[in-house]
Amino acid sequence: MSPPPIDDALSESFFDALFPAQDAAPLAEAPEEEGTDTGRLNRLVEQWPDPVLVVDPQLHCVLANRACQPWCQAPAGHLPLPLEQVLLPSLWEAVLPHVASALRCADTDAEERLLHPTLGLRHMRLRAQAERSHGRVVSAFVYLQDITDQRHAATPHTRSADTDAHLRLMAEGLRDAAIFFLDAQGHINDWPPSAERLLGHRADQVLGRPVSDVTSPADASTADDPMLLGMERAALLGQSETPGWQRRADGSAFWANTLLTVLHDETTGELQGYACLMRDVTEVQRLIDMLQELNHTLEARVDERTRQLQDINQDLEAFSYSVSHDLRAPLRHITSYVALLREDLGPQAPADALQDLERLADAARHMGLLIEGLLAFSRLGRAALQRRTVAMDDLLHSSLNRVQHDPALRRPDGEVVWTLPGDWPEVQGDGLLLSQVWDNLLANALKYSRPRQPAHIAVGWRRDDTEVVFWVGDDGVGFDPRRADKLFGVFQRLHRATEFEGTGIGLALCRRIVERHGGRIWAEGQPGSGSTFHFALPGSAAPDQPTQAAG
Repeated sequence: MSPPPIDDALSESFFDALFPAQDAAPLAEAPEEEGTDTGRLNRLVEQWPDPVLVVDPQLHCVLANRACQPWCQAPAGHLPLPLEQVLLPSLWEAVLPHVASALRCADTDAEERLLHPTLGLRHMRLRAQAERSHGRVVSAFVYLQDITDQRHAATPHTRSADTDAHLRLMAEGLRDAAIFFLDAQGHINDWPPSAERLLGHRADQVLGRPVSDVTSPADASTADDPMLLGMERAALLGQSETPGWQRRADGSAFWANTLLTVLHDETTGELQGYACLMRDVTEVQRLIDMLQELNHTLEARVDERTRQLQDINQDLEAFSYSVSHDLRAPLRHITSYVALLREDLGPQAPADALQDLERLADAARHMGLLIEGLLAFSRLGRAALQRRTVAMDDLLHSSLNRVQHDPALRRPDGEVVWTLPGDWPEVQGDGLLLSQVWDNLLANALKYSRPRQPAHIAVGWRRDDTEVVFWVGDDGVGFDPRRADKLFGVFQRLHRATEFEGTGIGLALCRRIVERHGGRIWAEGQPGSGSTFHFALPGSAAPDQPTQAAG
């Protein structure tokens, strides 16, 4: 705000009194009672809307008008006081250099940014000028003017100019992209250096020409022209992003992503033209094409592998049929002829002959068991899982009842000590298949602990973060841990058939069943120290349920 004009009746203007010129004569001191102009000047200073201070050479504030109060921390009625005690710290730090200069006869006029405790950041104009008497400086006048509103009023124009300059620099400095402008009819009316670099045309060659004549491929029809299509969509939606082939000055084509934005007149709203941002994404498109080609190739390979697997499954089904019919018939014949020979020879047959017949019968029975196991393994791979909630307690006791009553595994009372947990979890799975896992693991524990009297067999489980782990442990003959990976292979055995009967199919079936449930199976053991077989099924943790452990 500008100060009002000073009354011409005064002997000197207000600013001349406060800020005398450097070469002006010193002010004459006049007694207040005789100088009516001085009294009027003092009243004018007191009522002035901007802060005015007078500071003596000892940096004491001897005068502060009413407008100074918002910037003061001491009442003006207590003057004179040290200037540091009068002003707020922010103003004191800003004013001190100017006062010091004025007291050395170096007047100042500058802008400062001051932080006011209630008004916030303010822009202030700060002027300091010396008062001389008889050729020496007797005090310094300090005048402050708040120009925050004027600065804010000027800022938008400055920012607008800066923004325009930044946009121009960006449009000229882009690499692998271009910004240019079209009029409402789609003719080029601004062609920055970035457009010249990307498309190869000089500004004097393209200004005023339709953009489709400059950038669109020569063989593109009007219906397929990406620039015309983009302008139509932008006119409807305000903005359009269109991928497509574009053409350079040398005739070469590149894949571009073109963003068209409509420009409207701010006052009338009429269409003024379009801003076009075009970016060369040829390499990106090439990678996309390569990825699509790889996907097609992969899909073709998957289809081929699927056909191969279907053929293999058909062969397996044919093999299973052959095993179940063609191989069983010779075994039945062998068993029948052995029985006939025994009947013909009668009880008086030589012992060697009867022993040979017994070996033939055992071999035929073993071959039959192998065929049955192979068929079971083959059927297991094709059978669908019937998932439901399964109570492991029921499965375990059902399997335990079967193996304990199996004539080949039955042991006298007291020869086996069982350790079982009190409660069991529920899992999601096929109960019929999981019961086969328990049958095989419990049968193996009974069979391979036969040399121990009594034998100790422990069954347990625990629940981890993502799975439920079950195990069956015994103190039987154990196995060499270096060969543990062979335990779960088809027809793989670590003990001689003369020591322990079996076909080598049971553990392979267990692995197939557990893996089809999304779980895993493994074994631990030492020769002569027994073994423990573990299998894990997917299942969430239950923190409040105690872990069940085998004893």
